[in-house]
Amino acid sequence: MNNSQYIPLKPIDGLDSLDATVTLVVNGLIKGERAEGDLNGVVTMNGTRSKVTVSGSLLGEIAAQIGGQLVGLFVPAAVDLYKVPEGAYVVINGLFAMCIKPDTPKAIAALDELSPQSLLAMLTSTDVAYGEMVGEEMVNGRQVRHYVIDGDTFLSAARASSDPKLRAFGEGLWSAEDADLYVDAQGEYPVAFRGAYGGAYEPLKFQGMFQVQIALTAVNANTPVVLPPSCSDPISM
Repeated sequence: MNNSQYIPLKPIDGLDSLDATVTLVVNGLIKGERAEGDLNGVVTMNGTRSKVTVSGSLLGEIAAQIGGQLVGLFVPAAVDLYKVPEGAYVVINGLFAMCIKPDTPKAIAALDELSPQSLLAMLTSTDVAYGEMVGEEMVNGRQVRHYVIDGDTFLSAARASSDPKLRAFGEGLWSAEDADLYVDAQGEYPVAFRGAYGGAYEPLKFQGMFQVQIALTAVNANTPVVLPPSCSDPISM
């Protein structure tokens, strides 16, 4: 893209609170098995407390990574990841709510990767934040600048990144389509992102074609994050 320029961005981690949605649509293989479907995340972050609710047709794959044999016999309706000062908790919602307190961060790594903070930190890193501004518009009631990030430029920059996570992501891809990035005109933080890629996505043990959509639905709304009653006596795992 001949008119690409550096996109001034501030990380959304700097916001006091946010609400957001994340969608992954995939078509390929998970652990060598045919997989086509979606994962949908609804995210609330308020200071040191956060909640991510994940649902969708591929939820069973994520739940099995957390609950193992405990959830191997059913597909939950949704999985909630809570992060509070007391630690991390996972609530698996099926016929009844089962609260798990993971012993290690590795157990919740896949859910962590679905957060808008994690995805936007990688997909809009300073190493790859170059694009062409194509206009200004309104998104969720906010004035934003609309940028298009050239897919080939993103691939080259990601593979050369000094960030090991971003570099590994780029090296696992074989294609990247042009992505749409919407940046708040005043706060300069990402408001929405849409991109499509071909290759491997390690958190899902996936290989194939996948789309990523992220949208901030509220900023500094201070939505409360409260642990459910089932987490008063969680299962350690």
